[in-house]
Amino acid sequence: MSKASLPLPKVPMAPVTSPDIPTGPEWAYQIKWDGVRTLARLDGSGGVELFSKRVEPRNATFPEIVELLSPLRVGSCILDGEIVYFDGTRPNFQRSKLGVQKRPKGNDLLFVMFDMLNDNGEDLRSFTFRDRYERLAAKFPNKSPQLFVTDLFDDGQSLWEWLIEREWEGLISKRLDSPYTEGKGHTDWFKKRKEVRIVADVVGIKLKDGRVSSLVLQYENRYIGHVSGLDNASKKMLLQFMQEHPGDCPFPSLSAGMKKSDVAWLAVHFPCRVTALEFTDSGLLRQPKLLGFGAGDGDG
Repeated sequence: MSKASLPLPKVPMAPVTSPDIPTGPEWAYQIKWDGVRTLARLDGSGGVELFSKRVEPRNATFPEIVELLSPLRVGSCILDGEIVYFDGTRPNFQRSKLGVQKRPKGNDLLFVMFDMLNDNGEDLRSFTFRDRYERLAAKFPNKSPQLFVTDLFDDGQSLWEWLIEREWEGLISKRLDSPYTEGKGHTDWFKKRKEVRIVADVVGIKLKDGRVSSLVLQYENRYIGHVSGLDNASKKMLLQFMQEHPGDCPFPSLSAGMKKSDVAWLAVHFPCRVTALEFTDSGLLRQPKLLGFGAGDGDG
């Protein structure tokens, strides 16, 4: 089967963030796996191509997933899913395990499938999600520890409660009669994620026109962004603190935007409590809010 007969989308279909879980017989629900979104194109003869959500090649990044899929003889197809690291309790988006650079090779990654775009040269993207899922489940009827089709549930609220109780990431709501629509230009897939609440280390102070603007954050030894929301009293205290404790950047590399920023790095780090909607796929906090200083009750 030629690659031309297995066309890739320009971008995968993406769920839209929503605080609500839609209800009704036209909706079904899947676990939101905390991993790396991945398209897998199989030629039916052992050839495997992995692509990121930006449809960039990823075979070199995840050779163990290529090895996992290569022995399959299920015909040519395009699978949509996530590469996941399971820490024994829950999916865990660890950059050391799932990052695209300097990641040690191992056998602790899973490929979790939730959709299929092409089956033996037949483009399924205009089919309903129900039909695509049923064909995917029929193609992979057996679950192995590292390769399986994620389950489909009909009670979103019960699934949400199960996930929150176990501190899993969240759920995806999918309209059963929906086609596969590239990107987020639809109202057919929604994601609801548990709130991220962490204790991060303040390692630098971002300045604007010489005045304290925001706090540069580190979590699990990596940069996760910066948070503002400081009152005048805190800014005054921080300005004195940074003058008394000048230090060096703790990160091996910085983004282009951070390199252009005026940052006073600190020799003495201190904790702060932060909440956010989520961690983005690049490992940064989305819409972080400062809750206060000190460790408090720890991670929540």
